[in-house]
Formats: sequence, structure tokens, C-alpha cells
Amino acid sequence: MQEEVPSFHSKYGGLWIDRSDWQQEIQARGLNLQQKAQVEKFASDGYIILEGAASHELVDAFQQRIETSFRDGNSDIIYQSHRDYITKRLDHPADRMGGRVLDAFVALPQALDLFHVPALFDFLRLIFDADPLLFQSLSFDQGSQQGLHQDTAYVVVQQPLQLAACWIALEDVQPGSGELFYAPGSHRLPDWNFGGDRKHWSMDEDGQETHNLWGAHLVENAQKSAKGVECFLAKKGDILVWHADLAHGGSAITNPQLTRQSLVGHFCPQTTEPYFFSTHPHLAKVRFHKGLGYCSQHYNFAEMDAANVGGDNESVEGDDPSTMSGDVAGSVNREPPAPVPADALNWKRRLARGFRQLVGGRARGG
Repeated sequence: MQEEVPSFHSKYGGLWIDRSDWQQEIQARGLNLQQKAQVEKFASDGYIILEGAASHELVDAFQQRIETSFRDGNSDIIYQSHRDYITKRLDHPADRMGGRVLDAFVALPQALDLFHVPALFDFLRLIFDADPLLFQSLSFDQGSQQGLHQDTAYVVVQQPLQLAACWIALEDVQPGSGELFYAPGSHRLPDWNFGGDRKHWSMDEDGQETHNLWGAHLVENAQKSAKGVECFLAKKGDILVWHADLAHGGSAITNPQLTRQSLVGHFCPQTTEPYFFSTHPHLAKVRFHKGLGYCSQHYNFAEMDAANVGGDNESVEGDDPSTMSGDVAGSVNREPPAPVPADALNWKRRLARGFRQLVGGRARGG
């Protein structure tokens, strides 16, 4: 008798928690009570919150390194200014509030320690059925104010839905700081197919109008959903983990005096690959930290290893600023730079403003 192949929610497949028989799988895998509760929450709502998963000591150690790096300069670090999103070395003192660090886990072991805290690492192993591969990160000091979106449109891996992200709170999040918000259950919306057969958006092939329609589609579904949207009013050390297709964004900043310091990471199982492995094979090298694999589209590990030297001689890979945005951490489909139309920027601003009322009164920690 031929064994029945389980079906997935999406035609693009996914993780075992995306299978139609995920509830039976929980029983078959003999998960303990905590694991069972985590998987049920993640499979049903598209996210879980790991409260206090990162110790204050680990957070403070990372914060101190970031602070001194911006104060004194640190040429090992690659960052982008919010003014132009040009990728460059932090080889001179700079305003921390005006920039975001890319793939801090390469230059700062304190970032690797945060991404390897047991609660996060163990949960990723559980849903991936494999050790995780960290392939992208951004640190934020202020809210992104990015409209509702799904990571699969920008963050591309070999298997589109074999992806998860985390958001680590580096401080207590205050209302008005541009809080992260998300639409529970939105990871189970029908696939939005760009170009008919893609989960990821391409400016060249799809255009801005298609992108705007997709964003409006997510907003409409969030407004109709009984679950609505929720704000992540995190405490220092809390970690939000979300599904590849969970719709999320950054609320409008209503108090510009507030910071919203966080560290975001994107992971896939070590059994698959980020898309840049195929487009830039010279960057397809993985390092390991206690079982956590990590790679980068910004640092050339092969050259670093061959030279056997540190940060000052590392090779920096540039990025298309038009595809780097908000909590999404940027696209890896490496398309040529393209100007973002003024009407698209206005649309994003209207979308962020429109969510003030949608989010208002529903703010809670998850």
C-alpha cells in the first residue's frame, strides 16, 4: 500500500507545521507540554512570544558593543544610514539613531549569543526539523513604520516557506515608539502569486502597482479578520518568532523622542539555502556557533578565511537600497537599483497612518 503524501496549506510547501496533518504530527512526535503549546500557537496564529528568553546580561553586552562602535567607529561593522540606505563600513563615529547594522552576528559575537539563546534555538530546531541557519539580521534603534507585509515577498530562500524570523527586544517597548504589529492567522491566507508562480516580488517584473495591490490585500484581510492586529509591547529580552507568511509591520511613530531598539534575524533550516547562494556562489559559505549556522550576503567568508585576517580586510557586498526596507531586513533577489516612485512612498505613509486606528486600543504583548 502506497504511503499517503501529506498536503500543505500552500502550493509552495513549507515546514511540517504547515502540513494538513500537523496536529497528528504533534502526537506522533511525542512533544512535551511546552513544545505542544508552542507549536499549536505558532501553527494557529503564525507567531509565538518567548518571554524573557534573552537575559538582560546578554542584551546589555550587545548594546554596549553597538554603542561603543557608533561612538568610536568600528570598521568590522557594516551598516546603512536611514538617509540613503547605502551599505558602508562604520569606520568613523556616526549617529546610532541614524543607522542600522547589517548582519551584526559576523562582527559581534554578542549578537550570535542573542541569536543562540536556548529558547529560540530549540524552537527553531523544533519547527525546522533541522538546525537553523541564520542568514540575515538588522539592528534597529527606531521603529521602521513599514506597512503591513509578508517576509516571503522580500526575503528569498530556496523553499519560500521554509523561513522564520525573530525580533529581540533590546529594551522595554513604549507606546508611540513605532511598535511592531502583526495580524494573527494571516500566515494562512491564500497564496498571493507574483508573476503567477512566485512568492517574492520583483520591481522589474511585477512593478510597484502590483506591490501596492498586494499590500492593500493584506490590510483588507486584517480589517476583516476577527483576530484583527496586535502590537508587540515587549519587555527587554522578549523574543517574537514569526512564520514566513505572517503579515506584520511597524506602527507610526507618534513620539519621536522614544527609541525602539531591537535585533531582527531571519533563519531557514540548514537543509535549504538562501537565494543569494545561487546568485552569488562566492558568498555560499557557512560558519557555525554551537550548532547555529550563519552566513552573510555582506561579508565574504572565503576571502576572510584565505587572508586569515579580521574585519579591516573583509570584502563588503553592496545591496540595492530600493529593496532594503523596514523590519523585513531586505530582499536577497539582488535586482538592479530602481527608483521608488513618489506615489509608492505616499502609499506606504498612508498605510502606516491608517493602521493607527486599526491598531489603537488593541495593543498587547501577544
